[in-house]
Amino acid sequence: MSSQVTIKNDLISVLEKEMQALLAAAQQLPDEGVSLVQEILRVRGRVVFSGMGKSGHIGRKLVATFSSMGTPSIFLHPSEALHGDLGMVRPDDLFIALSKSGTGTELTQVIDALRAQGNKTALICCRRGALSFLVDLSVCLPFDREACELNLAPTSSSTLMIAFGDAVAVAVSKAKGFEKNDFARAHPAGALGKQLLSTVQSFMYGKNELPLVQKESSFQDVIVKATAKKLGLVIVVDSLDNFDNIDGCEKLLGIITDGDLRRACKLGPELFEKRAHEIMTHNPKTVAAGVKAYAALEIMEEFNITSLVVTDKDRVVGIVHLHDLVKAGITGIKG
Repeated sequence: MSSQVTIKNDLISVLEKEMQALLAAAQQLPDEGVSLVQEILRVRGRVVFSGMGKSGHIGRKLVATFSSMGTPSIFLHPSEALHGDLGMVRPDDLFIALSKSGTGTELTQVIDALRAQGNKTALICCRRGALSFLVDLSVCLPFDREACELNLAPTSSSTLMIAFGDAVAVAVSKAKGFEKNDFARAHPAGALGKQLLSTVQSFMYGKNELPLVQKESSFQDVIVKATAKKLGLVIVVDSLDNFDNIDGCEKLLGIITDGDLRRACKLGPELFEKRAHEIMTHNPKTVAAGVKAYAALEIMEEFNITSLVVTDKDRVVGIVHLHDLVKAGITGIKG
């Protein structure tokens, strides 16, 4: 039985060989790789990936990657294609065959049929074979040998084809101007979707939960309101007269935070004679209800604050708190 040291060395050896294969491909990438990106950008239909065996598994993986990054894609099994599934392919689709050796009887027949239909065809391979001369565009990746000791099992070659496919997907999405929100729309049920699509409105405290005082409210009223609502601040508004009739107040004047109250305590006994507008922070940071939640969190992190008043123009409609966003798994997204 192999020792732990031997096993670890074997693992490292395979990783190093695959890393070297990727590095060599990056340094010797053929110009046809650029042409493939350009061809995909011109496609009006979908990108159809196809391959047998391990290449088929790679094709399925690339379909998932391309589709999630804004390029509609499907997988077509070569054998099934010859028994009816060719009907899935429309004339405006781009067909991309995957084959390490650049050969394959089924793929040959599929490519012949699709070219007769008028489809553009391409090939991603690690060796030039018969398929290379049948397609409109052939990308032969620089490749030496497998990481497998016998140089037989697809290891370095499959890693190389997946990595190149990922590179093409990223280059295409970048050229299309694919953005974070576009990505989120393809992942609405997952953590990323929640992160990128959720708005402040989903997390804000609404009308009946707001700690509101008027500008002439006494210091005692401010303390009572802050204690009752427990949101770490009090909102000072111009008037509460119409609050029951609309979804907000007449006008936001400022806020009184726990920090403002501590600083006001330096005034001594005269503090109890102060009105809300005399101890409040003017022009507080605000956010609209429709702003993405992660953007609101980034504002709070940038200015080292824990809450934002939610406004519609200058009308108060809510409060969003840092702790609620973090608890929901929202994080800032930069770049």
